[in-house]
Amino acid sequence: MYVNQTGNFTHDFKMCSYEQLTRLHNASLEVLERTGVKIFEDTALKILAEGGAYVDFDSKVVRIPAHMVKAAIQSAPSRIVVANPAGKRTMFLERNNVYFGTGTDLPTHMDPYTREIRPTVLKDIENIAKVVDKADNFAYVSNQGLAQDIPQHLHDMITLKAMRKYCAKPNLSTATDRGNLKCLIDMCAEMAGGYEELRRSPSIMLYNEPVSPLMNSEEAIQKLMLCAEYGIPTTYASGGVSGGTSPVTLSGSIVCSNAECLAGLVLHQLVKKGAPFIYGYIFGAMDMMTTMNVYGGPELGMVHAVMADLAKYYDLPVYGTSGCTDALEVDAQAGTEAMYSIMCAALSGENLVHDNAYTGVGAIGNLSMILLVDEQIGFAKRFVEGINYDEDSLAVDLIDRVGHGGAYVSQKHTAKNFKKEVYYPKYFNRKQYLAWQSEGGLTLNDKLDNAVRKIIEADDYSYIDEKTTKVFDEIIRDRAKELEIEYK
Repeated sequence: MYVNQTGNFTHDFKMCSYEQLTRLHNASLEVLERTGVKIFEDTALKILAEGGAYVDFDSKVVRIPAHMVKAAIQSAPSRIVVANPAGKRTMFLERNNVYFGTGTDLPTHMDPYTREIRPTVLKDIENIAKVVDKADNFAYVSNQGLAQDIPQHLHDMITLKAMRKYCAKPNLSTATDRGNLKCLIDMCAEMAGGYEELRRSPSIMLYNEPVSPLMNSEEAIQKLMLCAEYGIPTTYASGGVSGGTSPVTLSGSIVCSNAECLAGLVLHQLVKKGAPFIYGYIFGAMDMMTTMNVYGGPELGMVHAVMADLAKYYDLPVYGTSGCTDALEVDAQAGTEAMYSIMCAALSGENLVHDNAYTGVGAIGNLSMILLVDEQIGFAKRFVEGINYDEDSLAVDLIDRVGHGGAYVSQKHTAKNFKKEVYYPKYFNRKQYLAWQSEGGLTLNDKLDNAVRKIIEADDYSYIDEKTTKVFDEIIRDRAKELEIEYK
């Protein structure tokens, strides 16, 4: 989806003025220069010191001067192209292009038959991949679950295999550590035809994060550096919670998270200048009544819109969040919160928008929610596409020809244009009461649940052939041996 392709007001949607963005940026620089960040990885400390940072090797505190941040922003690409597993370049992460997908690693799942909220299993992740594959408005897939019935240290590789089997879209994945990330890269290189082919058209992106406030684990830093080496697009998206792990003021939380992200960018570009980096972070506000991290409130959309403005200020691709809810099931609250953040992401021009269909304060996967959000994204896409004002669309000659009291339904112009001018939802009701009742009187939830079951009960299929499956299993088995974990 491209925001403002027909020249409407969406191009001018901004949360911040240039002066406000400059204040946020300068405040972030002050945090990096005065307070710095802690990095628990010795190789990274040496790289940063050699690059000009002030490094205390005893305390692990790194203070980064402004010129290093400026150089990193300038060297990072403003455009990242992502391919699907078949090698077709399908996602162009650049200014105003918006792509929606799922998120990762939810510990629980609403059973599509019993509606019980239970621990996530591998079958759920396979079903998620199947549903996303059929969701036209989802551009990429993430596992959306943390399966409890497989070895946890092999989870990332096993779920990548499941996603590649059942979904033909690019992947946003997590990785336990550097070793597992290398295995994910090996698996994707096998399908791409080699490491250079994967570098040119990566089919996998890594979700990676520091620890707020201002901490960087050894595992996160090693994954960040490996992505730079292999040209795998990566986030370095802190998950600061305002009032908990970042300041309660929204601008203060942005400054803290921005400093964390920029610190990752500096190291990333020192490892490999020009390596693909997806700027951004994840915002949550602590609800002081429940102490939960709010994932459906208005502040999420506001802060991510500011982040999109900052990304344009830096000329970097941006990570986004939408389609999520604090509701425990698909209901009015879920629809309200999800639609709000989807519209915010679409209008702001966020590029890689994740966590769509998260429910239960970011803890519960729900297949029906994926289809609801798919419908909602369709609404948002139609809005930002805008209205066409060319000669055919203005239809002055047609209006004259049909004249007074005429009908347009029989005109060729109507047949040619009605599908692209009017959005037609799959599941929302547009029938009159008696027609709806005669067809069973199904609620929206009934329709979504039925559609989910039809998808997951369909005949089995696979997007990966037998040879690739064997290579995947060999990679996972070899890693399991290294870790002394059983893998069948």
